[in-house]
Amino acid sequence: MTTQTEETQALLITEHELIALIALAGTDGALRCQTLFRLDHAAGAPLEQAGVSTLLERGLMKIENDALQPVGPAATVTAVLADSTSWLETALVTPSSEHVSFMFGAEQGALLLNLSKYGVHELHPITGSDGMVTTAIQMADYYLKQAPDGYPAAATTRRHFKDGTSRAVHVKAEADGSLSIAEGEGENLDSSALASEQLDSRIRAGLEQQNA
Repeated sequence: MTTQTEETQALLITEHELIALIALAGTDGALRCQTLFRLDHAAGAPLEQAGVSTLLERGLMKIENDALQPVGPAATVTAVLADSTSWLETALVTPSSEHVSFMFGAEQGALLLNLSKYGVHELHPITGSDGMVTTAIQMADYYLKQAPDGYPAAATTRRHFKDGTSRAVHVKAEADGSLSIAEGEGENLDSSALASEQLDSRIRAGLEQQNA
């Protein structure tokens, strides 16, 4: 699958390492990421201390003047966490698997966090925060149109805004490959048929903040 992520090796990171970097960043943006990543329940010691320990062991953090400093790719992750102002999550459900990812962006760039059921997740850089929606659409396009895991399949893309509101778009692909789209939260949403060539524009429009 081709996406807006840059052709660089993914950074593998555990949940406790993420918790440690979020705590180190310590900003409202970083704490918003913590909430969106569903890590509030696990935040704080001892997992934060465990994350610091493994980051130090991996050379992704150092102690300088009695202060912890992220190193290398961990420094980039911490900077984007700290300054993040845009957030997006995706859920891709297929007959054989479910893929969940989060994207968070700041002026200096954006990152894609692909969750793994084994607890060691992947972080990929994205070509700018504007590329988050493009990446989400490419992921939906791949699983709904090319159907690597078969049909039926569904993709939910949810954009979170700084004011605490969110916008969600749900696209389903039936067994015959036909598409339908619905917007909003909750169950039993009204859906309508979606032409294949309209997937990009309809998802983009559905994620726009109302009265922005």
